[in-house]
Amino acid sequence: MKFLNMKRIIFTLSFILMTVSIQAQVAVSSQSNYNKLRVGGGIGLNFGSNSYFGFNISPFVGYALAPQLEAGLTAGYQYGKSDYQKSNLFSGGPYVNYYAFPSLFIRGHYEYYTGDLEYRNTGNSFSFDESALWIGGGYQSTGSVRFQTGIMYNVLYNEDDSIFSSGIRPFGGVVVSL
Repeated sequence: MKFLNMKRIIFTLSFILMTVSIQAQVAVSSQSNYNKLRVGGGIGLNFGSNSYFGFNISPFVGYALAPQLEAGLTAGYQYGKSDYQKSNLFSGGPYVNYYAFPSLFIRGHYEYYTGDLEYRNTGNSFSFDESALWIGGGYQSTGSVRFQTGIMYNVLYNEDDSIFSSGIRPFGGVVVSL
């Protein structure tokens, strides 16, 4: 008798879970044709002269405020080491993308950078801070997993007082819509 009751309980629970699952699938398929939450970023490795090795990671999370407008936050870390120096750079800030066409977008991106640089031959080191306001645009593929690439210019760039060698920065990465 107990075995029969256990079968009924399992059958009832299975039926309820299956019904909830079918309703969840119907609810998802009736949503709009784009997902609002976006996550992604980029990862890079760099090698160069004087035994240079560099690593960077730049994740982000964004939200579609409208079909053509996305806003979000970025974070980043860069490490570099050569025969002469070693550096750590952290960054973060908000961004806005405006999609004029599904595959083309305009980007505004404020980032605050902080980090340290050590000269390996003298042991001297210093810390630095810098703000950047990047304006640019790019191209992205279509689908729920997209690849983005583009170029931006730092309108706050000052050649004499910047940690960057140029005010121009290319970018690329992967975006997943959830």
